[in-house]
Amino acid sequence: MTINGIFFDLYGTLLVYGNMDAAWSDWLIEFHEQLKAHGLTRSIELFAKNCDRFFGKSEPTPRHHNMTVFEQRIQNLCADLKLSLTSEDITEIANTIASAWQKHIPLDAEALHVLQTLHRSKKLALISNFDHPPHVHSVLSELGLIHFFDSVVISAEVGVKKPDPRIFDSALEQTGMKPEEVVYVGDTEDDTEAARAAGIVPILIQRENEGNAFDFSVNKDNSEEKEFAPNVKTITKLSDLTTQFV
Repeated sequence: MTINGIFFDLYGTLLVYGNMDAAWSDWLIEFHEQLKAHGLTRSIELFAKNCDRFFGKSEPTPRHHNMTVFEQRIQNLCADLKLSLTSEDITEIANTIASAWQKHIPLDAEALHVLQTLHRSKKLALISNFDHPPHVHSVLSELGLIHFFDSVVISAEVGVKKPDPRIFDSALEQTGMKPEEVVYVGDTEDDTEAARAAGIVPILIQRENEGNAFDFSVNKDNSEEKEFAPNVKTITKLSDLTTQFV
């Protein structure tokens, strides 16, 4: 069947991971400074141990349904540290530390041209695992990307995270696409597994990452590396898509 839709992951796909050691260092420093303003007295070294595997821990049980998963993680950490913050304080901290991390993850130099070209003849969608949707919407707006997509699906908004294939349901419905007429471009095994399980052809973009892209870690050498599933179609740059689908 003809490919009429191209769905994209965001981080590591349209956005390129830079120096992630620096990204997580800036995230931690800003997080520590923000909480110092609310009474935190422990050193940044001790605070780093509290933050180890911050995103790798189980998703918190919601206390406030208007909070994002990221904000709930911050709230739980503050409770452990015996700090009392308002929901407004937590939202401000979430946005600030996400922005500090984001500075090291620029838009791929080819992304705008590729999206402009594909958008002329294909339905485009974005499907991303992310715990703080307002940050993703802000990034898409600031980079001028939002108008390219007929659907934007963020895991924390729909309550489903890749590799669960149900994360594609909304994008398929909103674009009017069938799984067999769509490809999904991503950079991780979760991306390829989710797409395949949804009946969508996965395309893996392979880049070299510097450091751990997915979580803050005190020990920089203990991040797990996964092997990608075999027989996955791969590309090395975004412009390969225009060659294949235009």
